[in-house]
Amino acid sequence: MGVATSAGQSMAADNEGSSDSLGEKRRGRELREKAEEVELFLIKHFLDSNNIVFTHLDKKTLKPPEESFFPEIDSKMSIMDYHVEGYTRSGIVAYENCGMTTGAYMQSLLYRYKVEKNPELLVKVRKCYSGIKNIYEIGKQLEEGFFPKIYGNKFSNQTSSDQVLYVVSALDHFSEYADLEEQKEIDNMIYQLVNFWMKRDYKFSYFHYENMQWPLTRFPALLILAYKHTGDEKFKKEYNRLLSEGYTQQPEWALLHEKKNGLRPLSAYEQEKGAYLVMNMADFLTMDVMNFDILLKNDPGNPLSEKWRQGVLQMWEEAELTILPNGKYYSQALVDFETGKVSRTGGYQKGESYHGAESGWSTMVSRGAAMAHEYYPENKEIVNNISIVLEGIDINDMTYYDDPERWDPRYRFKTKLLSGDSISNWLWTYWLARHLDIL
Repeated sequence: MGVATSAGQSMAADNEGSSDSLGEKRRGRELREKAEEVELFLIKHFLDSNNIVFTHLDKKTLKPPEESFFPEIDSKMSIMDYHVEGYTRSGIVAYENCGMTTGAYMQSLLYRYKVEKNPELLVKVRKCYSGIKNIYEIGKQLEEGFFPKIYGNKFSNQTSSDQVLYVVSALDHFSEYADLEEQKEIDNMIYQLVNFWMKRDYKFSYFHYENMQWPLTRFPALLILAYKHTGDEKFKKEYNRLLSEGYTQQPEWALLHEKKNGLRPLSAYEQEKGAYLVMNMADFLTMDVMNFDILLKNDPGNPLSEKWRQGVLQMWEEAELTILPNGKYYSQALVDFETGKVSRTGGYQKGESYHGAESGWSTMVSRGAAMAHEYYPENKEIVNNISIVLEGIDINDMTYYDDPERWDPRYRFKTKLLSGDSISNWLWTYWLARHLDIL
């Protein structure tokens, strides 16, 4: 009896294991089919004629929004409304983050190539590369190395360090597969893009902020890539200077960690709510984890490497709190002082300025999670959250923001947009996870 029972239990366990295995295979096939659907949608709707990935599309038309899409401009409107003198709001909203979106899509194709080894994928990669070169050429109207936000697919004097981070990272990745002529182009582009910032002491105007000092935490990763591609000692010297001044010893945006440890004061709002405010983690995680990942891959023996590795985990643990069971995330949330329970902020109708809306930018969190997995492969929660986002988010969920009732009426148009950041980072997450063999 005992032997028979053990055998029966063993068979049941085998069947259960077999069932689990079949379920995993089925989910894997479904995600693979979904990835194909998502990419075909991006190619059909999000790619412009120059192979640049649009930042936003009107959900209804699946095209960049017309001017009638936006509310009338009033005296209270600001850059938050995509109102910049000399450009249409349609042109701005279509291309605001085009360096990030195109760089992210290019990364997804490169990781897909690593998985599938299909030469046709490098044809797609080179189309993205041509789109990035197009923006680079437009930037020469100011100076070579200026990477502009091409509002309306034309020159503007606006840029941001995150655009450059995404593009330089994608160029560096592509260089593994580029031919000799392309490698020379890439080396020069990275030199010029990083040198543009370095020779200005990382200061450049941003909308109404004249000669703004950009956070120095963001530049060591770019400097080490510039040194890698050029061998120019000035980049290595500057890299070492910034490191010696402490600019990479902790994440730029790990605010919850700092608040809990008394390193950052609480706002009156947080004291009133009895909770820590966590916000914009998708945006923050993408930059911090990318920076740390570049540093760890290109300077692994640095004495600061353990701090960088810890920084990856800090950012992940903070962003993880905002992921929702449906695959989206809270763009603003409260973490109770005592219980650690997470809830969304109150929203416009309750008289609070914090909208607490859901967003499809959770795919940026999942992509950061996939990067974090390389340094914490034993952390099962990281893999679990990647699956939650990839399985939960469909194309219609790849939104900029949701919940119009939570917004000031002037900003409710943002909830009618599909997001190029969301769709390109979904693909990057999926193919990076496949490359790492965690799906």
